[in-house]
Amino acid sequence: MNSIKDFLASIGLIALLVLGMTAATAGVQYINQAFERQEAGQDALIAEHKAYLAQDDDNYVTDPMNGFDDEVYEASEQAGTAKHANLFISTAYGRE
Repeated sequence: MNSIKDFLASIGLIALLVLGMTAATAGVQYINQAFERQEAGQDALIAEHKAYLAQDDDNYVTDPMNGFDDEVYEASEQAGTAKHANLFISTAYGRE
């Protein structure tokens, strides 16, 4: 009688483990899908921002094959914004 109870208890334990693994796998898949949706949203925002800059700023280079003019970039508003951001970040982290 004890062996039957032990056998049934082991089957129940195995069933609980399988159920737990299935739930964990579903949770990981859901997290992966959410992460992929977030990345897709970020990629869309980046593409939209690049398109906005390309239409607004004549000095913005969208095609790296066309080259890059350092003097034009340094004179652009984009360079000023980048310089300000870099200065802010370096000050925040205590760098010179």
